[in-house]
Amino acid sequence: MSPRTSAPRGGYAVGDARRRRILDVAVRHLAERGYHGSSLARIAAEAGLSQAGLLHHFGSKQELVVAVLEHRDEESTGHAFTGGESGLDVLRALVRLAEINLTRPDLLRMFTRLSVEAADPGHPAHGYFVRRYAAVTERTAAALAAGVDRGEIRAGLDLTGIAQEIMAVMDGLQAQWCLRPEAVDMVARFRDQLDRIARSISVDGRGLAGTPAPPAGTEPRPAARRDAPLPRRRDDGRARDRRSEILLAALEVFGELGYRGATLAAVAERAGLTQQGLLHHFPGKESLLVAMLGLREHLDTLRMLAEGAAAPRLEHIEQLAEYNATRPGVVQTFTVLAAESVTDGHPARDYFVERYARLRTLGADALRAELGGDLPGGVAPEEAAALLLAVQDGAQLQWLLDPDAVDLPALVRAFTRLLRE
Repeated sequence: MSPRTSAPRGGYAVGDARRRRILDVAVRHLAERGYHGSSLARIAAEAGLSQAGLLHHFGSKQELVVAVLEHRDEESTGHAFTGGESGLDVLRALVRLAEINLTRPDLLRMFTRLSVEAADPGHPAHGYFVRRYAAVTERTAAALAAGVDRGEIRAGLDLTGIAQEIMAVMDGLQAQWCLRPEAVDMVARFRDQLDRIARSISVDGRGLAGTPAPPAGTEPRPAARRDAPLPRRRDDGRARDRRSEILLAALEVFGELGYRGATLAAVAERAGLTQQGLLHHFPGKESLLVAMLGLREHLDTLRMLAEGAAAPRLEHIEQLAEYNATRPGVVQTFTVLAAESVTDGHPARDYFVERYARLRTLGADALRAELGGDLPGGVAPEEAAALLLAVQDGAQLQWLLDPDAVDLPALVRAFTRLLRE
């Protein structure tokens, strides 16, 4: 082999190693800081390169993010799918994917965070995620359709809706696991739900062979804790109106940029104030976040349920999905904040950890009161509560990305129907 041909091959190997190093570092930065909070200069420095050196491999921050996402897909799906799955085999492959994701927490946190950020149409990864969810839904539905052709799966089912529901469960469970891994057995919950779906759609009522459900009631049940009420200020009506305007502006800005990417100056400008004027009402960014979370609790009908003022029922969950479909801005903001809070040190992390724990406990108690201790398919109320939250969160994400392709209330109703049957 001539020197002219051997040298480039060695160069390619070095270049590939550098690209891989950049991608590995970028995964951590994007998981911790999101797109807006990450810096090419910091990623380059940790990867041992100059920023110009990084740009030699990836021409822009947007190109790097897309490459990282494609890298994540290769790392995960390439090991889970053989390429020839059809019928119930695609459900088994998705369980393998969940198992693989569990071994790559940084990739999982990064994907969870970026997928939520990308609900904003202006986000550079928005198009990627819209296309990805459409492709995954189509691929899953096509595999199920092949099972119909083979006589394995019943005809006449809404296969696209089933595929979207599966993605919603997977995404929602991943978000809960990222927040508190010890509280949610992500793989077991996902496997059990796919087993129940398999039994509900297969011709002979058979589930996923070789995937026994765990004993009922094994999920830890954290003690319910009521949030301390926010201190009330003795403001006059004008001051209260101004605070409301600031909080509504913060909902928009935090939804677009996330907590770390948003600035008080940006919120003040959106509210038509100076930054000093904003600080008169909220002394810092964290106090603004706390007040905004409190506003969401008042707006959300789950406030009543979380405080135990009334026993929640499945019909309330369905009504909440219908209500959320009328307020995409609020849903986007809190979906973004929940995804951001999977990283340590985020000021909203404790809020979301406690909120999910509280709602899992309340949901389990409510399901047990409404449907009894033995739900269809042998699912325990504790399992069903975690899955119901996962469906809500995952369906909201798909809906935010592509509202024309996803019917948010219909997905939630489809899941609650499984619990009743």
